[in-house]
Amino acid sequence: MEVHVAMDVRSNDVHARARRAGSGSGSGGERTTRLGLPTSAAYTLDGLLCCRSCGISLQPGLMLGRRAYRGPCGCRLTAVDAEDIEQLVLKAVAGPAPGLVADASPEDIRRIFRRLFVTVRVGGCAQDLSITWRT
Repeated sequence: MEVHVAMDVRSNDVHARARRAGSGSGSGGERTTRLGLPTSAAYTLDGLLCCRSCGISLQPGLMLGRRAYRGPCGCRLTAVDAEDIEQLVLKAVAGPAPGLVADASPEDIRRIFRRLFVTVRVGGCAQDLSITWRT
């Protein structure tokens, strides 16, 4: 069952919590590989985020020095900013259950997302997303 998410982005509390979790601050931090790229643990949607058009999984990487998800499929001309999409998805969780993600590290957020979601599909921009929740 696919559930389309409408989020209230006006809540400063939810926005601050999402920014902290998405930025890697807190106990988890962001680690890097030998090449200086962030590890997949820093990408909370790695393995869940896919292209809305074709369904292929988006891959973590860097775009202009920022964390991003790129589509190997060719449907997307640009990468999706990782912080933007991760915050939007985090708001979908924090809205109805703020205690679930309060002060959680990126690794904890990653585990929570895997327990809650089957997939997150993104269209042309980060705001064009749909989440398939586990039932």
